[in-house]
Amino acid sequence: MPVQSPAPKAKPVPDGFRTVTPHLICAGAADAIEFYKNAFGAIEMFRLPTPDGRLMHASIMIGDSMVML
Repeated sequence: MPVQSPAPKAKPVPDGFRTVTPHLICAGAADAIEFYKNAFGAIEMFRLPTPDGRLMHASIMIGDSMVML
């Protein structure tokens, strides 16, 4: 029986994330993102709108931490 090398280990915390990643649920998430940009210097990383233009999911960086909306 051939010797198999061990499978590579998955990272428990993906690059760009920290041990705890907040996920905020709010009405008017697009406005909230603009607030976080102005108040905390957040950088928008990803935005997924619904067909009617509302925000289904987004991610922003505040400092070195990812925040999901």
